Amino acid sequence: MSDCLINSDTLSQLRAGNEAAFSLIYKTFWKELFNAAYKRLKDIEQSQDIVQNVFVSLWDRRESVDIHNIGAYLHTSVKFQVFKYSARTPDTSEFLSAFENILVSPISPENSMLEKEILGLVKSWIDALPKKRREIFLLHYHDGLTTAEIAEMLNVSRKTVQNQLNTASTYLRLRLTQILSLLILLHFK
Repeated sequence: MSDCLINSDTLSQLRAGNEAAFSLIYKTFWKELFNAAYKRLKDIEQSQDIVQNVFVSLWDRRESVDIHNIGAYLHTSVKFQVFKYSARTPDTSEFLSAFENILVSPISPENSMLEKEILGLVKSWIDALPKKRREIFLLHYHDGLTTAEIAEMLNVSRKTVQNQLNTASTYLRLRLTQILSLLILLHFK
């Protein structure tokens, strides 16, 4: 694999802004990353754009990310970009057709970075809920309170609590469907 060509010294030089180190990483991984994107998208131009965006992001974030395995980091970045692109396009059936296989096989993220990013997304989505809806959602799902207990605690009707829970659940279900699609993408390299 291409990782052998890139050592910790090269990664340190990248963090320091050394353009030659970046160029070496770019030349080492570009074709491999393009092939990974193209394998999923079957679109040359979009695959090139995705790989280019990944490298621009690497350069922009070089000082703030702690990379130990550059190959895994870049491949994970490409997968996220492919997922984001696929989520915006109407025909994602190719990815969803593998759903059954995912259900019967264990899903383990390639590394803790991916797991942290997914958990961070879920937390961000919950944090993005309107204040009262988020409070009701957390009281119900995190603290285990019933709708009647929440209604009494917040001095609102039980119907209001049910409506807020329904709205929050629908929103999060949509977001979690996107996460499932991501996991399908990551499972089938």
